[in-house]
Amino acid sequence: MNTRDLNTPLMDKKRRRHIFFISFIASIGGFLFGYDLSLMASANIFIKDYFHLSDAAFGFATASAALGCMAGPFLGSWLCDRIGRERSMMVAAALLAVGAIMTANAHTMTMLNIFRIVGGVGVGLCSVASPMYIAETAPAAMRGRLGTMYQLAIVVGSTVSPLACYGLARVFPDDYSWRMMFISQMVFVVLFASFLFILPRSPRWLAEMGRFDEAAMVLHKIHGPGVAEQELHEIKESLSSEQCGMSELFQPGVRYALLIGLMLAFFNNWTGWSAIGGYVPVLLQIAGVPTKQAAILQFSLTYLAMAIMTLVSMNLIDRAGRRPLWIFASLLMALITGMTGLVFFFHITGPIVLLIITLCTVPHGIALGGLPWLMMSEIFPTRIRAKAVAITTTFLWVAIYTCGQLFPMIMGWSQQLIGSSAGIFWLFTVVCVLSAIFGIKMLPETRGSTLEAIGDSWKKRV
Repeated sequence: MNTRDLNTPLMDKKRRRHIFFISFIASIGGFLFGYDLSLMASANIFIKDYFHLSDAAFGFATASAALGCMAGPFLGSWLCDRIGRERSMMVAAALLAVGAIMTANAHTMTMLNIFRIVGGVGVGLCSVASPMYIAETAPAAMRGRLGTMYQLAIVVGSTVSPLACYGLARVFPDDYSWRMMFISQMVFVVLFASFLFILPRSPRWLAEMGRFDEAAMVLHKIHGPGVAEQELHEIKESLSSEQCGMSELFQPGVRYALLIGLMLAFFNNWTGWSAIGGYVPVLLQIAGVPTKQAAILQFSLTYLAMAIMTLVSMNLIDRAGRRPLWIFASLLMALITGMTGLVFFFHITGPIVLLIITLCTVPHGIALGGLPWLMMSEIFPTRIRAKAVAITTTFLWVAIYTCGQLFPMIMGWSQQLIGSSAGIFWLFTVVCVLSAIFGIKMLPETRGSTLEAIGDSWKKRV
């Protein structure tokens, strides 16, 4: 593995600020992702009463945006290759705006679900374009921290959303407050769209299009002249040796990388938090929190804890490495979800419920949440990166959808079988153990390596 960037002198402050700034803008797509899905967790307790939903309809309403998110990566694969990563984010912002405005004006569940799906396409498109852009512009020595910025943005969006929803729920009546929650997204969508116009093009996309002079200019701003020339040389060599088409995804080495990407996508969701996070206000009400507004406010505390742990992850990921963090987080989540199951099995109520749910955010924030987004954007060769990331991200959204759809149904089955909701948490415990085994047996270490070195490593593996 190439660790050239780690051995060069420290980049000057101006260049570091430039790199951080463009990664920050791209990561706003993650903020909108977190804000949108967390918003639904706050709004759904009002929507369920407003439309008198059954458990299955309630699960579909909560998870419907994920259906659009599944389509987003396929659109993203085509757009990211045709018009570039940053312009694909502009299309995503437009879809998010349409989804937010029309969902807020929905008067039937059909209309609400349709435009949640439209907004979901925007979120899904962002989930391909934003992490890919960050990975392709970040120097190898900083890619872990900057890539994790996308996960931090998701968490910050997920934290801000319930706080905003809590304020709106206190100001507006129940029948109207959920509409204002969806409208509130527009503030951040407009901000995101405005910033996107100043982003430079991805140097690897420019090189893929044969625009090497423009790619060199972007790399000079990121790396400085000497390193930029060497980086561009590696990119050219990598592109010349790669095939271009879906068939390369199924070559022996890359096929293994694709399997790793799919497993990262699965474990990102079925280790627990992605399902739990969509229903925290509901779980808190089951545990005795008296009002919807109080449940939403306590919900925001769980994401505040995750934001803190994501900051810890940003400081560890380029030091400890991807693989050790993944194994540690998987085992820790297995322990915590096992304990959460016991809390619900024995019908314990009070502050301990909020505490144990908040503990579930710790391993997710450290590794299980952010590492899949980072590694799915860095493990594939350049020419097929957009296609491969589209496949793995689509699978990730399938996992998110199934989690959101099945969570209330599995809770209901658990209630019937053992008299409590504990069964769903113990299912997550089993998945977490499998995640740890995956980390030990299969997950590669990509810390400090250039994207070209990582892509080449699959050929060496064969």
